[in-house]
Amino acid sequence: MSFSSKVAVAINLNDPHAEIFKAMNQLEFLNNSEIHFVTVNMTTTYAIGLGESSIVYPLIDDQKKIQESSVAGLGKLSEAFVGLDFKGIIFMDCLFSDDPKRKFCEFVAEKNIDTIILAAREKRGIFESSFTQYVNKHSHANMIILKHKV
Repeated sequence: MSFSSKVAVAINLNDPHAEIFKAMNQLEFLNNSEIHFVTVNMTTTYAIGLGESSIVYPLIDDQKKIQESSVAGLGKLSEAFVGLDFKGIIFMDCLFSDDPKRKFCEFVAEKNIDTIILAAREKRGIFESSFTQYVNKHSHANMIILKHKV
């Protein structure tokens, strides 16, 4: 099946702005798109002793639990905008990285995404968050920014 576009929607499930994505049902081109709801969770690596050993948090077992919870949360958000006439396909992607901005841009390139949708807090300028600035600078895809008041 052919879709009109491939879209990545970056969502931080810990931020209250996730509700803004409910407005996406007004974007008609999404009705026949491949949509990836994406959240990237931060990992931290700690060295153990003086050797080359290290440990990554959250641990693998915890990452699986976080992934299940995140996919469920992304699923609830996707239900809010998918109407009866939706003919596309939706994926829920939960990623882990010590550099979420870079990981998201790698995901966009790997999946050949042509449109990115993200939320930005309304402050002085449109690209106030470092995540939004980074994605704008390092991604080839078009961007739609949904602004909301802080």
